Amino acid sequence: MAVLNSFKRSLNELRSIRCLAAVGVFIAVFVVLDGFGSIRIGDFLKINFAYLALAVIGMLFGPSVGALAGFACDLVGYMVNPVGGFIPWLALITSLEGMIYGLFLYGFVPDKSFKQYIKIFWARLTVVVLCNLLLNTWALYSFGFIGKAGESLWALIYARIGTNAVGLAAAVLLMPAVLVPVKIAYRRFLGNGRSHS
Repeated sequence: MAVLNSFKRSLNELRSIRCLAAVGVFIAVFVVLDGFGSIRIGDFLKINFAYLALAVIGMLFGPSVGALAGFACDLVGYMVNPVGGFIPWLALITSLEGMIYGLFLYGFVPDKSFKQYIKIFWARLTVVVLCNLLLNTWALYSFGFIGKAGESLWALIYARIGTNAVGLAAAVLLMPAVLVPVKIAYRRFLGNGRSHS
């Protein structure tokens, strides 16, 4: 029931101009970080920091907005840098990523309690395992972007574990450093907006 309420509350966020404006800004940040803020390892393995923008959207506006923003991030990213064909499956996986951040981080309180940081860790771990390792690898393999003749899907997943583990370790440090100040700044912004209305 709490999960359904989270989705409903998140959908209601879309009525706010502040929400739409902030999501637009963070979609732009995602596209820039995805295109220029990546560290490439080989042809199809990369560590990038675009997930930070999507995590911020999920934290501020919840799973429904996170899912829609994730799809928009992939679509806009493709329009800005159209490499190969547009693959809807990859957009849906990014949408799932935004939803996961919203489910774990919506209502995040930037205090010093360990529980809040555990939420960040579980959110990123879920995305890394489900979206990056399993679904992205499967999609890229299915469409022939990765893998040699006769190479199994599980061999590719195994090969990507190291890169994703490094990315996860970096995220454990980076996400609190980004999410906490953004949430504090957004709260202050809302407070100032209310005081002038």
